[in-house]
Amino acid sequence: MAVAAAPAVVTVPPGHAAVSTHPTKTAPSSRTTSAQPSASVAASPAASPTGSASADQDGTPAAQVLALINQARATAGLPALTVTAGLETTSSAHNLLMADGCGLSHQCPGEPPIGDRETAAGIAWTAAGENIGEGGPVADTTAAIAAMAVGLTQSMLNEQPPNDGHRMNILSTTFTHIGIAVYRDSSGTVWLTQDFSN
Repeated sequence: MAVAAAPAVVTVPPGHAAVSTHPTKTAPSSRTTSAQPSASVAASPAASPTGSASADQDGTPAAQVLALINQARATAGLPALTVTAGLETTSSAHNLLMADGCGLSHQCPGEPPIGDRETAAGIAWTAAGENIGEGGPVADTTAAIAAMAVGLTQSMLNEQPPNDGHRMNILSTTFTHIGIAVYRDSSGTVWLTQDFSN
């Protein structure tokens, strides 16, 4: 079983929403938040490594997810997303919170919203977004963990309008940077967080 939560998108100024077809509300920081209704995404169990993975290491689950994302962007005529340390920090921290009992959510109890997390990590942004997913259980092997993470991402790319917010984040013309975290918990569940910024 694998699922993905509705994507989160934050933009400044409000008129430049990356996912403009979804309702918006003003956040306390005067930034605008946009998210689509929750959707389930099924993915076949696949392999992926344990622990938090850095997308800049060849062969890691995060690197395989990045390769799939950038292949899809190239097919759509879009430039590749660049991995940044700040987004790797935000995605990894959020992934661990979800795995530690928060569950599949864009904002865990006591955690700032995505835009504030990116700002705290030193990212200067005017558009920020996040895709999350979880699935399993899978074996504690790099191959199994990577397969699940790639399967979740492929399910996001397979979304169809109007329920295609994850795909829209991945293929956004606004986003230029990404951080990807993949983590397998002790029960075998793989957690995936993709954080985006411009």
